[in-house]
Amino acid sequence: MVEKATDDIRSSLLAYPLWMTLGWQDIKQRYRRSSLGPLWITLSLAITVLTMGFLYAKLFHQDIHTYLPFLSVGMVFWALISSLITESTTVFIGAEGTIKQIPMPFSIHVLRMIWKNFIIFLHNMVVVVGVMFFFGVNPGFNLLLFPLAVLLIMLNGFWVAILLGIIGTRYRDIAQVVSSIIQILFFITPVMWSPASIQNKLWIMEWNPLFHLMTIARNSLLGGSVSLVSWGVVAAMAALGWGIAFRMLVRYRSRIAYWL
Repeated sequence: MVEKATDDIRSSLLAYPLWMTLGWQDIKQRYRRSSLGPLWITLSLAITVLTMGFLYAKLFHQDIHTYLPFLSVGMVFWALISSLITESTTVFIGAEGTIKQIPMPFSIHVLRMIWKNFIIFLHNMVVVVGVMFFFGVNPGFNLLLFPLAVLLIMLNGFWVAILLGIIGTRYRDIAQVVSSIIQILFFITPVMWSPASIQNKLWIMEWNPLFHLMTIARNSLLGGSVSLVSWGVVAAMAALGWGIAFRMLVRYRSRIAYWL
């Protein structure tokens, strides 16, 4: 069983031409016959960031030159993280037809979903680059940590997709539960507001794993001190999560098709 689970992940990673093509096809299908195509993703986010940026800068009495870059990075990474989590619950359900008709590693469907969201993330990063350039944000040497931050987020997204994908296939209500939890986490994660605003109760955020994901993402793009605690927490999440997800894959891999 362990060998089959290991071979499932290894074979899926080696089949990158397949899941990369399928992921891109998902995006093209979503924007089929659209004039701008995937650029609607970037345009929609840009409008949201600009509107919320100027509004909340006034409400929170923030300097627009620092708040808008802060918000744009937060919104882009929140879109990536929340999509990876919510879509994980239906990653196998959405591929039901393929799973029942074509024998292929289950992890291919996970990688297909991750790759699709990564492409969307790259589209959204155009907004961040534009805002940073306009306001003259210089991350310095912290920019070298950006690829590592994205890689760690994707690694965590991989095990979350396997874990929630299996649970969501067995228990269909999980998708609604996770979606509700994500909505709550949005308000208690510093996406729109700065952690400095609740310095006396910083421990509340430190128990939120999404806070640490946002921290390593923001620090790598906006500069500032490198939080070794957040980097350690995210790395530990990846190690512990992969241990749990792999055990789930070993035990329940053969049942996924029967639960669909």
